[in-house]
Amino acid sequence: MRQISNIQLFALIVAFEIGSTTLFALGIGAKQDAWIVVLVSFILSFFLLWLYTQIPKYYTNQNFAEILNDCLGVILAKPLLFLYSMYFLGQATFNFYEFGVLIKMTALPQTPLLVILYIFIMVMVYMLHKGIEVIARSVEIFLPYLFFLLLASYFLNMISGEFQLVNLLPILGDGYQPVLKEIPKVVAFPFGEMVVFLTIYHYVKKQEYIRKTTFIAVTVSTFLLLIAQIVFIAVLGPELTATSEVPLLEALLSVKVGMIFTNLDIIVVFIMFIGGFYKTALHFYGFTLVFSWLLNKANAKWIIIIFGLALPFLSILRFENLDDQRWKGMGGGVYNILVYALLPLLILLIIKVKKKHNNNG
Repeated sequence: MRQISNIQLFALIVAFEIGSTTLFALGIGAKQDAWIVVLVSFILSFFLLWLYTQIPKYYTNQNFAEILNDCLGVILAKPLLFLYSMYFLGQATFNFYEFGVLIKMTALPQTPLLVILYIFIMVMVYMLHKGIEVIARSVEIFLPYLFFLLLASYFLNMISGEFQLVNLLPILGDGYQPVLKEIPKVVAFPFGEMVVFLTIYHYVKKQEYIRKTTFIAVTVSTFLLLIAQIVFIAVLGPELTATSEVPLLEALLSVKVGMIFTNLDIIVVFIMFIGGFYKTALHFYGFTLVFSWLLNKANAKWIIIIFGLALPFLSILRFENLDDQRWKGMGGGVYNILVYALLPLLILLIIKVKKKHNNNG
């Protein structure tokens, strides 16, 4: 079986969690307290991360379909596999459309969106067709550059004259209510999306380190997200951050350090490419794996090719523009909670009861 190292798992999780989230202001409904929303959401996500990493402990090296078949039986497992496959496909179209539109806005304004999407899906299909280890090796190579450019962009914003920490005050100036209102959204995105790794954990060589690797990777990702929210608000202010399409781009365009570091939008394009590409790829790969298990196919390659070629059309048909994409992304609250929290919890409880019954028997 194809396998990935724990370092590669770390790289996949960090790239996935960062995704396009560093480009946007998470929890900005809480205005200057958006960073508090991210921090509290991260702490609350510990339960979800524990949940996702506990399930593989009972089924070492077994895939998600095998786990569901064992604990629920084939009759109940099939509908759940279909539900998860559609959820991952929906998330893939969501990320892919966003990724394509942002590339068009910042780098290729004269290129039709469909052409941009097809250029990237061809690369994605090729990589996924070769297997999980290929995409894991590639993200392992790109991750240091992603770290460097993110930290460099934050640093340049901090030393520019536009960086004003006073924009973060007053802390909890509007009370706790706006923060509490935003927390469920940020727990769901990006932390709840980690549910896709239930389809990938069985590829990890050293299963005993899955939980440790996952927690470290999400912690590193959250640190970068926290800095991003602080930089956005300190440079742009909460009002402009809330209305900006791409706060990181707006913040970097305002950077002028000694007339040397200017016009830094190329950094945004690279961050956007790496984050958006791998987030889409992992959701799409999760879909192809689950769909192949649903059809009892040992190989997902034909599913990757067929649905990969359809993905640009599906993305464009689903969303009219970026505002429509973000509005639709805010919907489906109960459905999302069911998929990323309630069902994994129910699965774990059934596993525990079944294991206890077998031990007593």
